[in-house]
Amino acid sequence: MGKIASKYLKVHPFKIVEEGYHYERHMVSESLFSLSNEFMGVRAFFEEASDAASLRGTFFNGFYDYASKIHHSGYKGIPSRTHFMVNSPDFLKVKLVFDGKEFNFNEELIRNFYRELDFRTGLYTRSYIIKIAHNKEIKLIFERILDMEHPNLCQQRLTFEPIGEAAIDCELTFIIDHHIEHGGDGEHIEKLDDHAVYFTKFTHQLLRISDQLKINGKTTPHRHIKFAVKNDSYVFERTLFLDVKKELQALELYQDGKLHFQEPVFDSFDATLAHNKAFYQAVFETSDIEISGDDEDQQGIRYCIFQLANTYHGLSPHHNIGAKGLTGIAYSGHAFWDSETYCLPFYLFNNHEAAKNLILYRYNTLDAARKRARDLDCDGACFPIATLNGEEACDLWQHASCQFQPTTAVVYALWHYYMVTGDQELLLNEGLEIIIEACKFLLSRGQWDPTHQHFGFHGVMGPDEFKMFVSHNTYTNYMAKFAFEFLFELINDYHVDLTKYQINDGFVGEIKNAATHMVILYDPKTKLYEQHDGYYKMPHLDVDTIPVTDFPLYHHWTYDRIYRYDMIKQPDVLMFIFLFMSQFSLSVKQANYEFYEPRCIHESSLSPSVHSILASELGKDQEALDFFGFASRLDLDDYNRNTKEGLHLTSIAAAWLNVVYGFGGLRSDGKILVIAPKKPTRWSKYSFKILYQGAIIKVLVTSKEVSLKASKKVKIKIYDKLVTLKENVPYQTSL
Repeated sequence: MGKIASKYLKVHPFKIVEEGYHYERHMVSESLFSLSNEFMGVRAFFEEASDAASLRGTFFNGFYDYASKIHHSGYKGIPSRTHFMVNSPDFLKVKLVFDGKEFNFNEELIRNFYRELDFRTGLYTRSYIIKIAHNKEIKLIFERILDMEHPNLCQQRLTFEPIGEAAIDCELTFIIDHHIEHGGDGEHIEKLDDHAVYFTKFTHQLLRISDQLKINGKTTPHRHIKFAVKNDSYVFERTLFLDVKKELQALELYQDGKLHFQEPVFDSFDATLAHNKAFYQAVFETSDIEISGDDEDQQGIRYCIFQLANTYHGLSPHHNIGAKGLTGIAYSGHAFWDSETYCLPFYLFNNHEAAKNLILYRYNTLDAARKRARDLDCDGACFPIATLNGEEACDLWQHASCQFQPTTAVVYALWHYYMVTGDQELLLNEGLEIIIEACKFLLSRGQWDPTHQHFGFHGVMGPDEFKMFVSHNTYTNYMAKFAFEFLFELINDYHVDLTKYQINDGFVGEIKNAATHMVILYDPKTKLYEQHDGYYKMPHLDVDTIPVTDFPLYHHWTYDRIYRYDMIKQPDVLMFIFLFMSQFSLSVKQANYEFYEPRCIHESSLSPSVHSILASELGKDQEALDFFGFASRLDLDDYNRNTKEGLHLTSIAAAWLNVVYGFGGLRSDGKILVIAPKKPTRWSKYSFKILYQGAIIKVLVTSKEVSLKASKKVKIKIYDKLVTLKENVPYQTSL
């Protein structure tokens, strides 16, 4: 892939550690040491002033604003105004003064810099020693934590430790700074006069910040404190209670007395630490992956699990998972179709409530999807390619108007969720309404050929975003056919009252007919699926001849140059094969992998994991490991040189898929769960855990055997054998 790791962190199975300050990685560390608890996220910026470039980011899920500029293109269907997750007030900022001189962090003034983030507690710690004068030094310890049980709470603890016997006069001021610019769009947060209440510029959502400060255990009303450090340490423990009102125009409701904030409830730092220990213990109890034989792989995958649990754990059905989570402003906080295809499986097998709420988010934005379909001159509901509030936020028409992966992915997610959980109630209530509306859209957007013998989609862009406005993208056609057939099956199996959904037998006949005559470009002789009509005739480009300096291509090549070759940005044909792994023969997988993989440049961070999963099944062990190493440490080793912008959360989810679906051989697209592990050559052994039908199943793979143990009785397939795992009774089979 032509991408090289950039390493500077210490390797630890349950932590990331930076020893010594790395000025050139300042913003990378801000992303890597970020904290979030689904409600809020805080980048690991320095509380104190620093001369390093920084993104002082604090974010709240669903707290957003519209762009200042309204762009009326004159063309129907193109959004005129985007929206984004707003960078909120910096509520952790401090001003430090030592012996009358304001301190600005500079690596020449400090020594023994150290920081760590512990996956078992969510505690972020940073420390260093400052040289104040020739014989005067002081150690500062900054600790920060977000409460996973009470998500409104954020806490910081600052400790001043004396070094030597000389007294140092200190001043500490806690500051809330709302003058934060959002990218190049100016400030989007304003403050109510004489209130600790802040509001967004255009949506008028509200944020209230309350805090409590203790000095050496005693509460104080002051936020500017003078003290002298000589023989004893000073410990400042500050608890912040943050309440967000996301209702549009909440400001007006608040001013009219129709909206009230919660009363702040403060807790101690140590109490939050205890809450978090219990939370993460439960997370790793159901989802831990243990790897022996490669310490970097172990650290990498546990970091992924930690960040997935932080970013989303089912707190609200009005939240989704942005591509950067709550760690940066890149992608504007938007969610993409990655949520349903890459992220959902982690929650399906670790946290069913979170999986359910991820789907309910789409139900709660269904009206916006209906409006989007109307904007595109279609019926039903079209889910946006990029969104935070349910509206289409992408103003690139070739993506927003031609990509229907989100709509088919939502249908797939409902099917996948039902296959794993058996939750018939969700499927036949919110789920059925979503599926019907999605199929209405797909039926109205698809078209018949002049002979009325072939149905398909024209003028589309599939997952490979290097092919614009093509006909019969096989991924799009295949997924639409699946959606039609799934709906037809539901209507027949559950005798659905069609009038309730304003459809009739004629509509049912239409989707059945469209599915039957859907164009699927498959050649049984070669066993290849053509990516789209005419793909084979495109000029070939050997992707290995592209200079490394040309990546990322979007920054160095024009759109038209990118679009006119057969090179692929990310899996397209291989993507639908991955989604339905149980339904394709090994020979079909091999033919398509060997044809399309050499044409893929992996411009998307989501790409390597899918290729690794397929490579593992095909026995291409080294390829599988090479792709996995990139996926699991994409951010930790800054492969794409853009970790400073925020973490790749959906790629982090793909790394989990890589272990469990790839090396672990999990298949969840059939009527019964299949586990068929392989052992990567550089691992001596590994294990993973999944939650299935109420049972925690631990799978241990060594060089000789596979051992499974379930917390309750459950039936699964191990390789090709149907097995009933008994409660806490190990089951072994040779590898």
